Amino acid sequence: MYSYPGNIHIHSLHSDGSGTFEQIAAAAASAGVSFVIITDHETLHGLPEEGIRRGVVVLVGVELNRKFNHYLALGLTGTVPSDDEQPQEVIDRVQAGGALGFIAHPFEKGSPLIDGGRAYPWTRWPVNGFTGLEIWNYTSHWRGRASTVPEAIYWFLLNRKAAMDGPPPEALKLWDCYTGHGRRVVAIGGTDAHAARRRIGFIPVAIFPYRFLFRTINTYICLEEPLSGDFNLAKKQIYGALAEGSCFVSFDQLHSGQGFSFQAAGSMNQKRLSVPMGGAADYREGIELAAKSPFNRAVIRLLKNGRLIRRVDGPVLSCKAASPGAYRVEVYYRPLLGPPRPWIYSNPIYLRRGLSPLTCTT
Repeated sequence: MYSYPGNIHIHSLHSDGSGTFEQIAAAAASAGVSFVIITDHETLHGLPEEGIRRGVVVLVGVELNRKFNHYLALGLTGTVPSDDEQPQEVIDRVQAGGALGFIAHPFEKGSPLIDGGRAYPWTRWPVNGFTGLEIWNYTSHWRGRASTVPEAIYWFLLNRKAAMDGPPPEALKLWDCYTGHGRRVVAIGGTDAHAARRRIGFIPVAIFPYRFLFRTINTYICLEEPLSGDFNLAKKQIYGALAEGSCFVSFDQLHSGQGFSFQAAGSMNQKRLSVPMGGAADYREGIELAAKSPFNRAVIRLLKNGRLIRRVDGPVLSCKAASPGAYRVEVYYRPLLGPPRPWIYSNPIYLRRGLSPLTCTT
């Protein structure tokens, strides 16, 4: 498999971001990401600007809804109306339009220091028919950590890495509820990049520039063939991988996620069976689950339906699946000093034996 880092959930001058598409592509190329998905608020005005710029595949989606229940729609060719009060209607419209839909920062917490504490969480549960969840959002997560002036100074100026202490537990719990009932719900990471410009006295300051954010929480797609240099084919490859959950989330500020792998292998009717991230297969005895970290100082955790079943201190985990379920991996980066840090979150491998009734709420 080939893996490619991408940054999702970006805003440009078409809404409340500060950058042009060319500036965003330049920042992405400098940061080493292979694709970006720009999701301006309630507009697809940027669609004509899609293409490959500076070697980066630049795609355009849209972020729907304003007050709350924000929803990322990827692959629409025309706008659909927002509906803050009835987000299931928005999910259904996006699905009918043949696009992918991701619930954005569902458990966002505001900061009293920013916009009067305003936040944009998801407020209507249960919902169904969406492609996936944005389980980790850099800007949203940082905002929730900066509740006092000393905290804001520390998290922003002194130790930005430490502010990212893993996805919200509520998001992981909700995700595991859906996938544990056999539903494919794809996890992505985002940055909510705006590169907002402010003045501190007479000094202009960029709050989290694009290039900085493009080296933080990225979503890696996994492909069987190299990412194409033809834009239309590359677009199909990227959206296809996201639709299938053939992807993982990595906090690249700790270490690049390039080289991470997670798969299941076994045999069926005397033929070798291989199941990648996001894939599904009927459960049978003898299926081996294997994960590999791209960094030796790692802690790998294997979870089934959200419950920890195996932990390994080291770069390789291998064990047999004992029963049906949704198996996913978390990798923690172990620094020279201090405790392991949340780093990589795989999408599940689904070993199935029928579906259970779905009743997931918050």
